[in-house]
Amino acid sequence: MNTLKIIFLLLLLSVLGSSGLLLLDLLRGDGNGIVAGINFAPVAKYLTYAFLAYCFWYAFKQKIGWLQNVVMSGLMIFLTVLLLEWICGIVLKKQADLAPKIEGPTHSMTWDNVLGYKPNPDTVHTGTRTKDGKVIYSITYATDHNSLRVTPIDTTKPRMKYAQFFGCSMTFGEGVQSNETLPYYFAKFDSTYRPYNLAYSGYGPHQMLARLETNQLKNIVKEKAGVGFYIYINDHVNRVLGTMTNFSYNGGNAPYFHKVGSELKHDGLFKDSRKIRSLIFEKLLKSNILKLFKIGYPFKITDEDYELTAEVMAQSAKLFKEQFGNDNFYVIIYPTSVDSFLIINLLKQKGVKVLDYSKLFNPLDAKYAIPFDEHPTALANEVLIKQLVKDIN
Repeated sequence: MNTLKIIFLLLLLSVLGSSGLLLLDLLRGDGNGIVAGINFAPVAKYLTYAFLAYCFWYAFKQKIGWLQNVVMSGLMIFLTVLLLEWICGIVLKKQADLAPKIEGPTHSMTWDNVLGYKPNPDTVHTGTRTKDGKVIYSITYATDHNSLRVTPIDTTKPRMKYAQFFGCSMTFGEGVQSNETLPYYFAKFDSTYRPYNLAYSGYGPHQMLARLETNQLKNIVKEKAGVGFYIYINDHVNRVLGTMTNFSYNGGNAPYFHKVGSELKHDGLFKDSRKIRSLIFEKLLKSNILKLFKIGYPFKITDEDYELTAEVMAQSAKLFKEQFGNDNFYVIIYPTSVDSFLIINLLKQKGVKVLDYSKLFNPLDAKYAIPFDEHPTALANEVLIKQLVKDIN
């Protein structure tokens, strides 16, 4: 064996070895690329560069036809993708320059090993959203020691029942003051209830189920009777799945539920249990091509994905009944232009109570949607809660 072949094999083995260590760290370690005190990420990167460069030189030096074809094909693909990335980057920049500059709001949050993340406890935070520097809204809210948004209530009236609100930013009250949220209006229109805002921006049914699985809500909710609500929007299916688009928001910091046969299984957080997919998502989200053409993964949401989402909500309803001794748990279908028949049918098949408000009002109407934001206005929250109070009473 001549010297050139030996160098080729040594470089190949070095690349495979360093990449193998990184893969092992990703699957079994903490995924930071450091093994035995050595950062192998840059080592693997530069060894790969050296190996590819050597392959290019070696193929033409030794006139190895098949290797020349492989190297040239790889090089052309790389240069083509690089050119497309550059062109798409220019187009994206021009689009950004022409579009209104929307900024905010900021959030005050901390990481959580059950929910992924949650509001910082015992804080007062102001979230401001602007368009070209002009304020669209500026809201200030407080959180309690349980990291729940504080809902102001009339304390002169005895409130012997609880009203637990699960959901996302629509329920949390993104863009509205604390006296304009869904929990606030519910407590206003029925003064026998004490509201608990268990929602937060980016949450989905999986956060609700993960929270209920801890069996800690009984330490927060002191009343003996009451109701529970989950406010559902169609995007929550993406969140339960942990799609690439959703990963761009939370970085995989969300509970991971999936089916093993007919059994629903909870495997920690997405970022910890799907490390390779998380790493791939992280790299792909930097692509200008994918950004410009709005390409995500999975490419299509299937009936099985809706089934998984419905199962997560059904399991939540089951745990709610076990922990609070009643079946007063409802999934509310928020007003939408999307057909909600499938999710409603699946929930009903699983014995979950559903309140279908999908046609209650047009959620894109200027009266009901915050401009340049599309979160519900105070009026939208008030209209929905008036209907809710009427229906459950």
